[in-house]
Amino acid sequence: MMMKAIKIAAAAMLALAGGFASANDIQLNAGMITSDAANPYGHMFVHDMGTFTDTIDFTIPSGSLGSSANALTLTLGNTTVFNVSNLMYSVYSGTAMDGGQLWATYAGDNMTHDLPLSMAGAYHIMITGNADGMMGGSYALSLVSSVPEPETYAMMFGGLALLGAVARRRQNRG
Repeated sequence: MMMKAIKIAAAAMLALAGGFASANDIQLNAGMITSDAANPYGHMFVHDMGTFTDTIDFTIPSGSLGSSANALTLTLGNTTVFNVSNLMYSVYSGTAMDGGQLWATYAGDNMTHDLPLSMAGAYHIMITGNADGMMGGSYALSLVSSVPEPETYAMMFGGLALLGAVARRRQNRG
């Protein structure tokens, strides 16, 4: 009975101590994101308890981005040691210092999202969430610059050829 009371008191003290700690925001530059889907950019983030906003600057060589953010939860028995709730990320053009245009916002829900951006260049992602496990929370982010499939180019050139044929036909009528 006494041992159980000591464990409960220790768990309560850890929870209270963690409640007063604030999560630190992380800012980093991921550099050029590869278009090699077998070797995407990946990073794992760990936060103390509390809300956070992380910012990642990066550049892409083509105008498309595949991305995914996933909370990494650790539970021991009935105790959630690491957890992130309300994980969201937004993709912006330009660096974080520049601000930039918002392209899209996604839930960190273990899904891969493909985002057709306007062009190659500098972008940034802002990731928000609440580290609410007993020891905080962790999540992973993965990015890859997508390269269009050959079929995409074939459809684009076929469409351009069709537009050219229609324009030529209209010109011959006039």
